[in-house]
Amino acid sequence: MDEQIEGMIFDIQRYALHDGAGLRTDVFFKGCPLRCAWCANPESQAIQPEFALSAQQCMACDQFPEICPVKWQQDRDQLRTQEKERDYARRVALCPTEAIHQFGERWTAGAVMQEVLRDRVFYGDGGGVTLTGGDPTMQPEFAEAILRLTKAAGISTAIETCGHAAWSVWERLLPHLDQILFDVKHLDSAVHRQFTGIGNELILSNLRQLIARHAPVTMRVPLIPGFNTSTESLRAIAAFAREANFERLDLLPYHTYGKSKYAALNRAYPWDDTPRLTPSEIDAISMRLASYGLTVNIGG
Repeated sequence: MDEQIEGMIFDIQRYALHDGAGLRTDVFFKGCPLRCAWCANPESQAIQPEFALSAQQCMACDQFPEICPVKWQQDRDQLRTQEKERDYARRVALCPTEAIHQFGERWTAGAVMQEVLRDRVFYGDGGGVTLTGGDPTMQPEFAEAILRLTKAAGISTAIETCGHAAWSVWERLLPHLDQILFDVKHLDSAVHRQFTGIGNELILSNLRQLIARHAPVTMRVPLIPGFNTSTESLRAIAAFAREANFERLDLLPYHTYGKSKYAALNRAYPWDDTPRLTPSEIDAISMRLASYGLTVNIGG
């Protein structure tokens, strides 16, 4: 039964406004095939659970013989034993400030639906559930189970995706989706690989096939300074959008809201020296793309 199918998620967020039409409940899946240098959710990349420590929240509670290590993730990688895992899990359970916490838990699709149904009254005519991450296509059976249950309950469905998945995954999920929020990051595959770890051939192939099937796709472009905001890159993105008969582009400006998560995971923030785009720079990019005959929306 769909209700019993399990998967790994790391968060459920309510009242989201930028992840599909209307008011949404976002279900965050663990696991992503890309390793974008600017990723705002580093805790989403690995499909396995991860422990993290927000050192500034630690109150030195003296509940344990040894204090929680600041270089916690590195310690965990070096001493990956069952005893150590149990110790860390116990610390997570007892921490009074949630300074030490775990990213990722196994959920059943039925348990996710119980959370979704709590929000149903707020969806109105346009809202619903958005599967996000990470990338839900990394857990296709779990994603399909949630989508099937959501549609059976008469609730609108959406997915946020980088698009890198076997076409068989899309054939599986497509019948249950009302919106597909599809990121196009760069048209040059070599540049795409340099900054995300993977080329874009499969991504663009999937997007073209979804378009050919008249799937409900919205093309979105994360605006990343130093990666895809040059005139040449924007021209290529606009040309692709026009060729694919997209009339609208959603722009997602780069932000640094996830920077503290890297510290909690004891990881360096790769995009640390890159400044955010100013509002005037974002407006200029928007107008440049609009000059190619596209309707441009800032935000998703």
